[in-house]
Amino acid sequence: MPRRGKVEKGRKGTTVLFKAGRVPATVDEMFSRIFWRSSLLASEAKIFCEELVSRGSSGISTKEWKIWVRKRKITVGQFYNMIRGLVGAGIVEKRGSSWHISTGFLRELEQFIIIYTSLTNFKHRLN
Repeated sequence: MPRRGKVEKGRKGTTVLFKAGRVPATVDEMFSRIFWRSSLLASEAKIFCEELVSRGSSGISTKEWKIWVRKRKITVGQFYNMIRGLVGAGIVEKRGSSWHISTGFLRELEQFIIIYTSLTNFKHRLN
């Protein structure tokens, strides 16, 4: 789950804690590593992200939370914990008044790989 970290001017900062274990090989495993305390939230987060992807640039309005909670049969607290985890992990962002898949998440991961490989001299397998 995300923890608040050092905040740059105008930006929210978080640290994501991943459950230790093997490297995720599937989308389900990725969400399970992020939401390691709750398999329900991992499942709901995956479904929410798949919906965001299917809606494309329109995203999901932040006002739709009541519909989502009712449709998915989760509590308001579970919904907000899911959103907080997704935003904290950098996977989801709020633009205007809608939730969207983050445009910067992949760029941040790529930059992390570049910096880590320069520190360790390990070779990455991405091309």
